Amino acid sequence: MTVLPACANCGTALNGPYCSNCGQKASDYHRPFWWIFGEFLDSVFGYDSRTFRTIWLLFAEPGEFTRRYNAGQRASLLPPFRLFLIATVVFFVTLQLTGLAMVAFKTRTIPVASLPPEAVEAIKKKDNNAQVTIEADGKVSVVTIELFVPVHPGDHKPMSEDQKRGVDEVRKAFDADTKNATPDEAGWLKWIEAKGKRIAEGYARALTDPLKLNGPLNIWLPRLMLVLVPIFALLLALVHWWPRVYLIEHLVFSIHIHTVVFVALSLVALAAAALGDSGFLWAVWLLLIIYLWMAVYRVYGRSWWLTTLKVVGVLMVYSVVLMAGLGVIFLLALSEV
Repeated sequence: MTVLPACANCGTALNGPYCSNCGQKASDYHRPFWWIFGEFLDSVFGYDSRTFRTIWLLFAEPGEFTRRYNAGQRASLLPPFRLFLIATVVFFVTLQLTGLAMVAFKTRTIPVASLPPEAVEAIKKKDNNAQVTIEADGKVSVVTIELFVPVHPGDHKPMSEDQKRGVDEVRKAFDADTKNATPDEAGWLKWIEAKGKRIAEGYARALTDPLKLNGPLNIWLPRLMLVLVPIFALLLALVHWWPRVYLIEHLVFSIHIHTVVFVALSLVALAAAALGDSGFLWAVWLLLIIYLWMAVYRVYGRSWWLTTLKVVGVLMVYSVVLMAGLGVIFLLALSEV
């Protein structure tokens, strides 16, 4: 990019690429659009020695990236939020390229004869349960929620009659009685009724076409992450209140950890697409917990037993918040299917 002889903003003579008076970058943007667009891509996704150094520190030395960044050694590292943005984009692009459904309702059928008699009796007693039903052909239909499921566009499976009845009953359960309600209460009841019925209808559509759920889910999940990152930083601040560590340093570490999670999930998606199964996901979560433990030990410099105690405490609270958040966005995604 061409460096100007004087700052275009304040007119100060320039001795380098930045103005010593106002700090503006002395750049000439009278260039073709394709050139400016290339500069933008390079600034956001540019690969240089910092990229490989940062990737090495992220995965080979847990916590070292955060420790160096917070210590002021930033010139040789990529900015944390840029890393988080790239990892998020890579994850969702990977899902699109592999044709995986991040979350899908999967219906399995099992012969009734293969089940113990007490299990069959328990299913028969729950006539209104749409998750486990006995079909007319002597098979048990089980609906489960699975992660990273290979799905091809156009793959549709019609609902069974029992499943349709279950969805209808859920829809009817949200019918609001507003006879004795105040106007404000009636408004809320009507809103809950409409939302509940949309969720039931979305569940029915997601049963027949798993990809339909992932459209709205892919929109809500990044929004949830933008909330969870500062929450995780606050939890770190609560357990590391002494000696004093500023919140921005906890936030850098939180961004670092969530970046690693998205990279790990991208690798999981690639492996699930290649193997046709994601049964190994539990091992990935275990590795991520070990990674977090090692990173906390390196960044905060506490003893191993104190680090273990704090990591367990943070994970217990964060897991509750995470599951609650995932439940909310799951319902919101179903209402938009």
